[in-house]
Amino acid sequence: MSHLKRHITLALFISMSGFLFAQNEVVVSSKNKSESPFYGFSAHLDIASPLMGLATDRGIIEEEGSFDVNFLDRFFPIIELGYASVNTQANNGSMYSATAPFGRLGVNFNLLKTKDKEGNLKPSRNYAYVGVRYGMSFVNYDVSNIPLTSGYWNENQLLNLNGKGYGGWGEVVAGVRVDMAKGFTMGWSVRVKLFLHSSLENKQEMWYVPGFGKSSGNAFTLNYTLGYTYRTKTERLKLKK
Repeated sequence: MSHLKRHITLALFISMSGFLFAQNEVVVSSKNKSESPFYGFSAHLDIASPLMGLATDRGIIEEEGSFDVNFLDRFFPIIELGYASVNTQANNGSMYSATAPFGRLGVNFNLLKTKDKEGNLKPSRNYAYVGVRYGMSFVNYDVSNIPLTSGYWNENQLLNLNGKGYGGWGEVVAGVRVDMAKGFTMGWSVRVKLFLHSSLENKQEMWYVPGFGKSSGNAFTLNYTLGYTYRTKTERLKLKK
């Protein structure tokens, strides 16, 4: 848990540092002003994750939100936090249940041009992006009715177990962010996830990892978000041009 706390603290520190830096822009001369690289921030809630969970398996419910910081309309450091509740049946007939938070840290890169023909920086009201994430979840889980067969006695029995562990994974993200009225924004993204490591020797014992999916292989997910974007005064003035 200490690793996740350090990651979250770092992301919040970067966000606050950018905000404070934006409030203290230095005027070099009447003709030359040093612009802060901080252009604003966004907070979004993903409404696709809980719907996809209900559509694929009614025993899996995930909810998550995100917070990102805009630097020069080009780089968007982002933190994503969520919570999952799992109570479902595995492929071998056993029942798996877990509730756990999860978190991701990463950055998005705007793919659209940020400068006009004269070389002046221009705002991107809508942008397409690619990004990377590192995610982690600490899970307390219970597995019941695990079928075991004794070859010697030819007997069947059911085993119950509970445990805890963590899993870490990487993600590659591609998406679009679209501005709507009065600062409200929405977006779509697709993700390919690769399970990297686990505290368990048999990672499949933690059958479902919140924020990632089934630990038996890679995962592919869709996200649809709604949220609000705050723009600094410098960015708002540019948008009026």
